[in-house]
Amino acid sequence: MVYFKVVESKTFLYVFVKKWFTWIMRYAYYRRFHIRGKKNFPKKGTPVLIVSNHQNAVMDALAIDLSLSARCRMVFLARSDAFKKPFIAKILNFCKVMPIFRQRDGRDTLSGNQAIFEESAKLIGMGFPVALFPEGRHQEGHYLIPLKKGFARIAFETAEFLGFPDDMMVVPVGNHYSDYFSLRSDVCVNFGQPVPLRDYYALYRENPAKALHQLTEDITPAIRALMLDIPDVPNYDTYDYLRTVVRGEIARRQGLRYGYLPDDLQADRCFAARIAQSSPEVMAEVREKTLRYKKEVEALKISTREVECKVHIGTFLKDFILLLLGLPFALYGFVFSGVPVLAGQSLSRRMAAKNKMLQSSINFVLGQLVLQGLFYLIYIILYVTLLPGWGAGVQVSFLLTCILTRALWQDYAHFAAGAFRRLRAVFMPRRVAALEPLRKELCDWALDA
Repeated sequence: MVYFKVVESKTFLYVFVKKWFTWIMRYAYYRRFHIRGKKNFPKKGTPVLIVSNHQNAVMDALAIDLSLSARCRMVFLARSDAFKKPFIAKILNFCKVMPIFRQRDGRDTLSGNQAIFEESAKLIGMGFPVALFPEGRHQEGHYLIPLKKGFARIAFETAEFLGFPDDMMVVPVGNHYSDYFSLRSDVCVNFGQPVPLRDYYALYRENPAKALHQLTEDITPAIRALMLDIPDVPNYDTYDYLRTVVRGEIARRQGLRYGYLPDDLQADRCFAARIAQSSPEVMAEVREKTLRYKKEVEALKISTREVECKVHIGTFLKDFILLLLGLPFALYGFVFSGVPVLAGQSLSRRMAAKNKMLQSSINFVLGQLVLQGLFYLIYIILYVTLLPGWGAGVQVSFLLTCILTRALWQDYAHFAAGAFRRLRAVFMPRRVAALEPLRKELCDWALDA
């Protein structure tokens, strides 16, 4: 069931919810939210179809949508099995999400796509950007699988419905995350150069199938250029670890800011290109060294950063002072949001046991929105009941709570974990130093030295 009127409507509630989600996602759930190439996005009113890589379930759609103005009514097409219950369907439609049917949903359901395609064309003509993920499903890592041609069909049918407008664009987007599952990680949304659909009109009129194929072939590298695409998926886990080992050296060699996600992405893309250039024999040796290095690092209970950046007792003393100064603020924040945040993490891990890439999405909705909201409501009731007449104090307290609970104590926990890894490295200097030659061999390969 699709509530088209709900999708088309523009209400104060929709704008408010989008602004609320934007605040939570940009400043609470993620540590840093980077938007690149936003100037590439066509001006308001231009017929636009957005196509993106898909790695992190609902978070991909939110990242794209919340990168743009709260008044930009972007519509997403998502798999139809999420719309089975009318109540859920209405919520999704309120969020401007419509179903798209796939062959795996049953051939008899494919006929429902015609109404969706027609509505998509209508919405694009009304100035709604329509977005979809042409891979057809989210991946379990930083790689791109062959795109389905459905997006191209929607693009051309929309163009035909609108009379083949000269200004219709297909905008490629790339999502990239520093970590899929950890709270307070970083995200980067890259908007690519729009692809004018008019360049394909002549081919479409002559041979529609060939036009669909050509557009798909052209959009694939456009998306790939905006994301990290690690080749050799069967060995993905090994390469995913290796990129953290060599990233610092690549960044330094190229003058990039190590630890700044857009620059880290650039370094990681150089690493992925190096894999593609190396022979199978060389890569087999690299994988063996990587696994050996990883095993030794994990045995010491440190990370590759402690091998890369030599630490000494002065480093930990500085860490200790910062931990001591930040402890009261972290405890204050933990008291107000520790339970709902940790409960959300625990429940999301259980609920996403069969599909781990759903974990972040479930945690965002359940932990950051539902549980956090319920606990705040409980706190408000307690304040009003136990401290009547302290309204101003309650407001100030909750303002501080909102800032500290959603960010500081979680950042403090990440910093503390790093400090204790550095402390372990201080007391094992020889064992840590013994790993440096192997790390250097891996970096030399990555830099083709």
